[in-house]
Amino acid sequence: MLLRGSTTEGSVDYEKAREEQIMKNKERMLELKLLDASAQVAERKTPTRKASQRGVKRQKRSEPVVARRSLRVRGMKPSGEMIASESANGSITLTNGGSIHAPEPSRPSRKTGPVKFESIYEDDEDEAAMLELLRAKGSATTSSSSGRATSAADLANLSLAEENCVKVTKNGASHVGIMPRSDFAMIAAGDKDGRVGLWNLSKGFSQVNVQVQPHTQYMSGLKWCPTSGRDLFTCSYDGTCRRLDVNEGVFQEIYSCAENHVHEFSAFDVDSAGRTVYLCDNEGEFLVADARTNKPVVKPFEMHHRKINTVHIEPSEGNLFATSCTGGDVGVWDLRKLPRAVEKYAHAKSCQAAYFSPDGSKRVLTTCYDSHLSIWDFKKNKSASVRIKHNTQTGRWTLPFRAIWTPAADGIVCGSMRREVFIYSSVDGKRISSLSSDFLTAIPSRFFVHPALPLLGAATSSGRIALFS
Repeated sequence: MLLRGSTTEGSVDYEKAREEQIMKNKERMLELKLLDASAQVAERKTPTRKASQRGVKRQKRSEPVVARRSLRVRGMKPSGEMIASESANGSITLTNGGSIHAPEPSRPSRKTGPVKFESIYEDDEDEAAMLELLRAKGSATTSSSSGRATSAADLANLSLAEENCVKVTKNGASHVGIMPRSDFAMIAAGDKDGRVGLWNLSKGFSQVNVQVQPHTQYMSGLKWCPTSGRDLFTCSYDGTCRRLDVNEGVFQEIYSCAENHVHEFSAFDVDSAGRTVYLCDNEGEFLVADARTNKPVVKPFEMHHRKINTVHIEPSEGNLFATSCTGGDVGVWDLRKLPRAVEKYAHAKSCQAAYFSPDGSKRVLTTCYDSHLSIWDFKKNKSASVRIKHNTQTGRWTLPFRAIWTPAADGIVCGSMRREVFIYSSVDGKRISSLSSDFLTAIPSRFFVHPALPLLGAATSSGRIALFS
């Protein structure tokens, strides 16, 4: 009994000491005015900036989804079969020894023939206005016609305004490009579901933003014709390549695979005249097609052993072109010497892009998963003349980086995992500038630079384009 009473008295003494210490702490906090300071800090805390909803419109209604209901809910007798196990590939083993194999997900059927230029939005009044803008007469702007190509110095001090962040495509923008004209600016982007978004920047039409769907699968290529300045070419995993005919208001089919052998086109380029298209697929095959006859000029053959990520025609000499492969190979090819490569540049890991310089120097810029950007001089040697250490580990949910040249070929533009755009010198690889903004809310992966104006566009996996100007 004495021991139990001592324990009770000790607990009471501890509680009294604890309460006294709490009171002393509160008095001390009041003397130092810590409570007031804490309240002021809480008031000053700024909310996290949300992604801009500029450019988002109401989409057309789709067919209603029918909810799944069990046999018991539908008033029917259950079969009595129970699942014993389920594998990672979706196949199911039943308790009675039977099995169910999950069918492969069906891909949307590709569109054949001309596809109407029709907005995916509901009651979109901008559809007709966009076609009228595209029909406007004008000539292409190049470095030779303007007298001066956009250089790295022109891009070094650009800034980003909130109104220049627009959601141009519904899903991630896999390819972007700006119309090569100086009378008005038009941006095009292709997304993962075969949509093409058009964003007009002309004076008085800053809000014109239209999305159309000429393809049914991942957009693997998009390019404005450098000669006409307005013809838009597109390519997709659905095995078709198209050209936008603004006069007819349709996407004409310029090449499509045979129904019994559909190539999943993973890379594409078109010559400067818009007459010939170079196509590559996920299996490493390559072909050349005549855009006027819908027939192959160079029949398909295996160029690489794995998926080809990019194909790019050398701008000053139409016979040379470069390809990049998931296996790490980069090849330089001559159309007259196929099927052998003129030169090959080995990379340690997957190579996501290989682009010739726009100045005719025949340098090749590559982007590799080994966290390096490299420049290879085709005229001089087989080793990289410039190597830039740059984090290219984008992960699963961000489109891989693809570094591009500045139109003057004196700089390199590439995205950063820190939501910035880095500009490097193509001479020594040193960083010239880094562009950042609170309005850039995601990692930019794909880019374009206007050939003669200080405009740099950065596209993200959310379908938004940030235009630095």
